[in-house]
Amino acid sequence: MRFEEIVLPGVVLVNVGLEKDLEKPLEELSLLAKTAGYEVRAILTQHKEHPDKAYYIGTGKLLELKSVAEATESEVVIFDNELSGTQLNNLEEELGVTVMDRATLIIEIFARHATSNEGKLQVELMRKRKMLPRVLGQGLVLSRQGGGGGGGMGARRGGGEQQQELDKRTIRAEIRDLEERIEKLSKERALRREKHLKNKVKTVSLVGYTNAGKSTLMNAMTKAGVLEENKLFATLDPISRKMWLGLGKEFLLVDTVGFISRLPHEFVRAFRSTLEETKYSDLILHIVDGSNPDCTMQFDVVNEVLESIGVKDTPILVVINKMDAERDDEIPLPASKNIVMISAKTGMGIEELKEKISEMLFD
Repeated sequence: MRFEEIVLPGVVLVNVGLEKDLEKPLEELSLLAKTAGYEVRAILTQHKEHPDKAYYIGTGKLLELKSVAEATESEVVIFDNELSGTQLNNLEEELGVTVMDRATLIIEIFARHATSNEGKLQVELMRKRKMLPRVLGQGLVLSRQGGGGGGGMGARRGGGEQQQELDKRTIRAEIRDLEERIEKLSKERALRREKHLKNKVKTVSLVGYTNAGKSTLMNAMTKAGVLEENKLFATLDPISRKMWLGLGKEFLLVDTVGFISRLPHEFVRAFRSTLEETKYSDLILHIVDGSNPDCTMQFDVVNEVLESIGVKDTPILVVINKMDAERDDEIPLPASKNIVMISAKTGMGIEELKEKISEMLFD
């Protein structure tokens, strides 16, 4: 039996900015690209104070990018920057390949990983909101397309403009419909939350930077059978399991979507109702990848997201995970008055974690 080698679509990663090390952010973008099923074949950076209005990247660098994409036979170009609809359209027309920015890539990953009805609706809402600027960005191109028809609207505007207006209306109507459906599900979740409160069921939420090991910890504590992968956003939909720590010490453990730096605006808006569940928790476990050199930065990113969704008075227990892995002792770890060191993979520190949860939740 012959097995054909699977060839992944090749991508070129691009970052434009003033930072001293423009390649550093591309390390995370590379992980995101691999999670989405792409093979990174080249990277390109440009120090530029003001992005080009038409292409974001400079015109000279644009020619170099086209040459690199052709030489590496890459089918996709991904920018670590946020591009306008016009820039995305112009780049695709000039390069002849698919072009996306960081936000679009994250949305694509979410689309692959969402399994629940609400998760799929939220991802679709993100897609529609991201799609609208691209339709608006086609205005200049469409306005040059064929002129009016036999009187009425067609006599005054080009066929391309009519199509653009129709596309805008269609997408906006779809966005309103998705928002209404998500709002309905949000109200149903609120009713379930009220039921838990009446039944005095306490809730503990797992939060953390993506790939910090939340799903591994969930499995270690509850045998939940949650998917564990060394990928960004391996799990997307919230998963809850009951936990029992002793007589009268039962609670609901909820695994949430992982956070990431520079989360797309579309993500926060679409997932707000899901994220806000966290602020109603009785306790938050903030999981940190202690083996990651950027763990302090990741810790700060998660705290910023928690603050943005209104988490203020909820007790937080910081759980430093992956302490079994090799790490540079000079890498500083986040500081907190409530902190536990564990390895969800080996089970180290899990009992101490349970004792701390019991203390903060029930004592």
